[in-house]
Amino acid sequence: MNSDASAQPTGLAGLLVRIHDKASIGAVVSLYWFLFWLLNGFDKFLNADTFYGVNFKNALEGAMLPALGLSTGLAWPLAIIVGVIEVVLGLLFLVSLIGFATRKPHRFEVGTACIGLSVLFFALLTAGAILFGERGHVMTQGLFIGTLLVSGLTLHASKKASA
Repeated sequence: MNSDASAQPTGLAGLLVRIHDKASIGAVVSLYWFLFWLLNGFDKFLNADTFYGVNFKNALEGAMLPALGLSTGLAWPLAIIVGVIEVVLGLLFLVSLIGFATRKPHRFEVGTACIGLSVLFFALLTAGAILFGERGHVMTQGLFIGTLLVSGLTLHASKKASA
């Protein structure tokens, strides 16, 4: 057998191996969800000046609240509540990201808890979308729940592989 077989690969393969050694899949998953929740949360506070996506407050005022016979004056407080929850979820994923980056002992449990809280929040949003008659939102939220579940399975597989 060649004695060089145990050496680190060079070139692009070596770069990828070094990235793999430094950035675990848990860190990547945590970074994705950190950015997802943080940007979605901040978007709620920008109101009509959204830098991407849909204006949540306008969606509440335009169709959702009137569909239930509720005052459109509830749109701003609801948008703020949802925005705060999203920012908090983003910050929790930041804690998870730091745990993976520093290889904390309970990093997988923290990441899994963040995913569970996110699925719970999406379940609540899905219930609201059903009440508001927004079937498109139900489909979108179902897609995000599925993505979160795949993220959780990825963390579980990564934990088993690292044990």
